[in-house]
Amino acid sequence: MGCGNIENMVKPKHIPTISGVYFFKNRERPIYIGKAGNLKKRLASYWRRDAPPKTQQLVREAVSLSWQETDSEIEALILEAKLIKQHRPKYNILMRDDKNYFYVGITQEIFPRIFVTHQPNIKSLLRITNKNELRIRNSSTFVIRSNYIGPFTGGSALKTTLRLLRRIFPYCTCKAPHKRLCLNAEIGRCLGYCCALDANRQSQNAKRAEYLYNIKNIVAILQGKKQTLLKELKKTMCEASRKQEYERAALLRNQIAGLEDVFAHKKTLELPRAKTNWPALQQKLRILLGMTKPIERIEGYDISNISGTDATGSMVVFTGGKPDKKEYRTFKIKTVRGANDPAMIKEVIARRLQHPEWQYPDLIVIDGGKAQLRAALSQLTTYNLQLTTHLTALAKREEELYTEKRRMPIPLKTLDRDILHLFQAVRDEAHRFAKKYHHVLRRKTVQS
Repeated sequence: MGCGNIENMVKPKHIPTISGVYFFKNRERPIYIGKAGNLKKRLASYWRRDAPPKTQQLVREAVSLSWQETDSEIEALILEAKLIKQHRPKYNILMRDDKNYFYVGITQEIFPRIFVTHQPNIKSLLRITNKNELRIRNSSTFVIRSNYIGPFTGGSALKTTLRLLRRIFPYCTCKAPHKRLCLNAEIGRCLGYCCALDANRQSQNAKRAEYLYNIKNIVAILQGKKQTLLKELKKTMCEASRKQEYERAALLRNQIAGLEDVFAHKKTLELPRAKTNWPALQQKLRILLGMTKPIERIEGYDISNISGTDATGSMVVFTGGKPDKKEYRTFKIKTVRGANDPAMIKEVIARRLQHPEWQYPDLIVIDGGKAQLRAALSQLTTYNLQLTTHLTALAKREEELYTEKRRMPIPLKTLDRDILHLFQAVRDEAHRFAKKYHHVLRRKTVQS
């Protein structure tokens, strides 16, 4: 927690550059609460000469400014929503009416769905029917009764948060039940129970309990109860291990690791950061990796497949520290059968290097560990590029960076913040692009 005096519109001198929530107060009462991925940059906007009249009035009325640092922008988003609901600050209402806030809705169904909306309270337009649903007057449209969490100020950040959480705790987004498993169920984003309900009531109840467990955990996180949830998950994991329920213990371990990754390492929701001092960052990167030549082009690679089927590879390109989407490429795996990521990386790198018309990279970042690093290095050696292109691999589970010249990997937590964000940005973009192409191929397979 930090604070600064803003009387006479004096800007605080020492504001951290990390994420957090800030409070403009009139005496002890907050009159405005906001969030920021970079507190220093965000708060500087309140002292701009061209600031909106309401912002200028806020600064004149406030007596003090304080802030609470968070580990990630996601955590700032959730904390801000919790505090706005608790305090209902004057200027949050003046500057943003209810239609500009976002709420997360959870339907009251056998298998609840999660959605984002601007208007959670539409009771005046609805009437209750005997089917435990809400029907808009003079309409045949039914609206399922729902519970809501909010208000949240950032729609894009909120949707990104839900997308990340869905990887850890899958849930359904299908508009109606259907017989075949949906694509999301096939790629692990949905448990699939909602798609084809089991006729066995006892089995259905057990499946619903597992599904509701995921929904309960997501609700707890959005309500700011992350630490309590992590404590419960770790306790349950230990109990499962003692009972020799190793499959359940492994699932809980992965959920814990996923949550810690989202909140501890996903420092910003939009990677890379909008403004990067690339010359300074490049120098730091060269020192870390022991490179003598400038770094202009970075290529990131990832593989996406389900048990080896419809396997795809992606190549994303960052130029001057920023995504260069016109240079992105995708590869449909042709020579590898079964789930063998190192072999697939080897194929993708080999096929990429057969295109000398594409500018060769100065740095390669592969989503993987030591095995993927060695597979890629064999191809660089074949094409005599091992001396001009530096190779790294980023292991997702341990969040460790493998390099050619070090025996032991580098823990990401120990890296300079800007370097950390760059590697995560390249890795996450390669992962996103590989998944996108994989989904395209899966749809074609399912429809054929």
